Amino acid sequence: MIDIFLKLLPFFSLVLIGYLFKSKFSFANGFVKYLTRFVLYLSLPAVLLGKISITDYNALVDSSFLLAYLLSITTVMMVSVLICYLCFSKGMKYSLMLGLGGVYGNVGFLAIPVLTVIIGEWVSVPLALILTLDLLILLPVTTFLLQLNSTNSLNNITYTQAFKRSFINPLILSILIGGILSFFQIRLPGVLIHSLDWVGSAAGPCAMFIVGTALYGKDINKKPIAAVSMSVLKLIVTPSIVYLFMSWFSVDREWTIVATLGAAMPCAAVLGVIAAEHKVLVQQASTAVLITTVFSVITIPLLIFTLI
Repeated sequence: MIDIFLKLLPFFSLVLIGYLFKSKFSFANGFVKYLTRFVLYLSLPAVLLGKISITDYNALVDSSFLLAYLLSITTVMMVSVLICYLCFSKGMKYSLMLGLGGVYGNVGFLAIPVLTVIIGEWVSVPLALILTLDLLILLPVTTFLLQLNSTNSLNNITYTQAFKRSFINPLILSILIGGILSFFQIRLPGVLIHSLDWVGSAAGPCAMFIVGTALYGKDINKKPIAAVSMSVLKLIVTPSIVYLFMSWFSVDREWTIVATLGAAMPCAAVLGVIAAEHKVLVQQASTAVLITTVFSVITIPLLIFTLI
């Protein structure tokens, strides 16, 4: 347990450094914006493209893995939405946002950098598949449902538009291109693989630094019940349900562990942006990002120690 924590310590130290950097320097916003673009548009896509292109195609289309993950997060979200809507008389927008907060985690900026170091670089493949389902199905569908329950017509967006926006995401494009290369067994030149590895090596440190900057300015809300609910769902309930579904579908043990750990990552920072766009649980969503990130310092090492 201590050994795992020590391996994770440099990552969480970078989160703290990012937080302090954002609090001390006035030029931080512009700096972080371009650093985020570097990670999202170049470094992380380089990691995913390089690893997926050399992965056996049959592993990429593992229907049991994909179905188990999709059903597990759908189950958690639907149950939480129904309980919130029926038992506590909350509106549909409120319920949908709470449900999304309970399942949408920081796979790109946290899971991939952290777990590739702790477990091995091969984990980027199952995590990339999880990221694909999140960006192509979870977010567009939830955004569409939120828009259906929105009274602000200026922000209306169709499912097709949301899908297109996700599809042109560099992370998704790198996964798709890597999948095509894997399917046709096309091997990239060694010098290109080396370049992808070199550029991709910056993803982990930069991503953790960005997570720290995203936490600055967030505080615990005076009415934190929704934020605490999202946090409990995200850190405890969702990984437990993902593990159960993976086991029921007889998914490979190693991929089950990676999926569970991916599901146990804290809420994605973009959750606050989505909440602000739809004007629902804005402060609570940001608070959930803060709570889950802080407590993940304990829960992630504990879960890794339990599963591995």
